Amino acid sequence: MQGMNGNSSPRKLFGAIELTGSLSAGRLVWLVSLGVAIAALEQAFRWSLQMPGHHGIEAVALLMLGRLSCTNPWSATIAAAGAAVAAPALGADHGPLMPLFYLLPGALIDLGYRLRPKVSMFVLYLPLVGALAWSSKPVLRVLANLTMGMQFGSLRSGPVYPILTHLMFGFVGGLAAVLLWRMTERTADH
Repeated sequence: MQGMNGNSSPRKLFGAIELTGSLSAGRLVWLVSLGVAIAALEQAFRWSLQMPGHHGIEAVALLMLGRLSCTNPWSATIAAAGAAVAAPALGADHGPLMPLFYLLPGALIDLGYRLRPKVSMFVLYLPLVGALAWSSKPVLRVLANLTMGMQFGSLRSGPVYPILTHLMFGFVGGLAAVLLWRMTERTADH
């Protein structure tokens, strides 16, 4: 029998799964699976919408859910690493910078999460972090174009449009994740 120490038990989803916890083998599999899902969804839905960054909705949502579900300070980066490793196996070909296109948004989400303000700003702050993190992809492309002469189709009309669309889709993905997380927390509390 477990002794009572006055601490409340951790919140659990439907009475069985802890919503947030440290990096265990199970959570590591969860985070890597999120990364694989990011790469798989990107490859499954390769529609030419002429809107750079539209995969930011699902990618940022999954990275943010990974960050929220684990107390490890590198949770989103671990999920992003899962995407970076899985993407070539799933047929993605974004050139030699591809690993950075996955890893940098994850690392920026982790950094932004550590710098977060009080919980009252949580609903808007994390989507803004997601937007900035996702917009790192076109910024990296612009830098690669300027410094190494690499060409990217998304930059053919200049850098402003891709950066703005990445910001927009990253924000929507981050907002979706935060709202889903909040609804799940409320469900677990009841």
